[in-house]
Amino acid sequence: MSLPADTETYMLHRSPMRLVHKLLCVKDGYAEAQTTLNVGDVGIGPDGRIEAAVLLELVAQTYAASQGYQDRLADKPTNIGYLVGAQNFHIEDLPAAGQQLLIKIQSSCCFGDFYFVDGQVLCEEAVVAGGTLKIWVQPDAPQDAR
Repeated sequence: MSLPADTETYMLHRSPMRLVHKLLCVKDGYAEAQTTLNVGDVGIGPDGRIEAAVLLELVAQTYAASQGYQDRLADKPTNIGYLVGAQNFHIEDLPAAGQQLLIKIQSSCCFGDFYFVDGQVLCEEAVVAGGTLKIWVQPDAPQDAR
């Protein structure tokens, strides 16, 4: 498997809720992804700008795609994860539809099945949002339950 690649292969999200489209790199808990959201897409407001909550979701989906990629490399099934919290997440700007966005994430730590991910969303090389997300990853089901 090589990168960059379409994220659909590595995550459970499907259109119209798959907002992150291309996984660029994954290495040692760090990942980058890229996307462009257009007028009519989920998360574009009536003013033609990306809604604030979508910026958090872009970080979460980049984490999901990077974990799915790593699971595929390890020949493991992809577990379901849920965004359960955000800490110090700041929104600097709401980019307009049609602008290319770069998402950068770094896994910072884990506690049991909870993972903390530091992320940034950039537009034209400027950080438009960033902070830490808490993600709960559902544990593997026992073999006899599958």
